[in-house]
Amino acid sequence: MCHKKHNDCQCDNKKHNLVRASAFRANKNTPQLYEAALTPSVKVLFQTEQFDLADEYNPHISTFIPTKDGIYEITAKVSFCPSKRKSDDSSKNKKDNCKCDYCSKNSCNCDYCRKHHSSKDKKKNSSKEGYVASISINVNGDNLDIVNDFLEKSRPIGLSVTTILQLQAGDRVQVLFSADANGEILAEASLTNFQAARFPSPM
Repeated sequence: MCHKKHNDCQCDNKKHNLVRASAFRANKNTPQLYEAALTPSVKVLFQTEQFDLADEYNPHISTFIPTKDGIYEITAKVSFCPSKRKSDDSSKNKKDNCKCDYCSKNSCNCDYCRKHHSSKDKKKNSSKEGYVASISINVNGDNLDIVNDFLEKSRPIGLSVTTILQLQAGDRVQVLFSADANGEILAEASLTNFQAARFPSPM
């Protein structure tokens, strides 16, 4: 066995035990439309590599495929802007469309109508639901870590998930997004990104 310091050693014992560093980061460079009615979840596309030390990330299929068994920390962030619902626009004209209980006229602006219809509208608006969105780390078709949240309607959000997984060489790691609202996955490096790094370990 070699008794030299690790940094000075040049023997075969050190060379044969070298493991190439594994780490990558990728960002989204174009917005991605999401339609809730078409699919329960979509693979998030991260088209731009910032770095990829072991050539394990494929930007064409937005998939991380490790070449070594090991323990990996994986982080993903997705920012989503929901589309404005038609019901939100129509709520502005509810007073015009409703019928006055007092004078039975449409588009009435009397004190009775303003008082009673406005209170009804407030009650309806306050009871409106928001939407649920989630992101997950998917390995070989299975969601292994999921983060979801309930958001107010029409509010842009950012969801992030970080996990530590034991991966095998050849595993396929992707990021999935789902929501019950239509909208757009935003494309900026700080808003939507995907990264992973391997921990030093005997595995």
